[in-house]
Amino acid sequence: MGKMRAGYGVGAFGAMAAVAVVAAPSANALINNVVVASQNPVVGCSYLVTANTTIGGSLFTVKFSDNGVEFGQSSVVLAANQATITWIPKTAGKHTITATQELISSKSTDVTVSAQSPLSALLGTGSASCTSQSSLSAGA
Repeated sequence: MGKMRAGYGVGAFGAMAAVAVVAAPSANALINNVVVASQNPVVGCSYLVTANTTIGGSLFTVKFSDNGVEFGQSSVVLAANQATITWIPKTAGKHTITATQELISSKSTDVTVSAQSPLSALLGTGSASCTSQSSLSAGA
């Protein structure tokens, strides 16, 4: 009887090990972080968003979302282990930018988007606000 119990124990252990092996590849394909090119984004301006991945992450497309609403997707560039996309915030306030690889990995970063300057809004052009923000992010 002791041998029979041991057999069941080994069989159950083997089944658990098989599940672990099947799940293991997803652990290798991870998004490490998400970076928005500016610390002070402004409504209507465009910003580069980068998802940095592990080597295995280059096999999967990255979907990007802003407060849960997808705004695009990008393939990972193998040599850089990065997926990039342009993001144009439409509203002022807190935004959670998320990069997701289906069923594998997801990382987010929070940014606070500022409204355009009153002068830019009055003139109907956001170029002054965007130019000043691009200069700030380039110098950072």
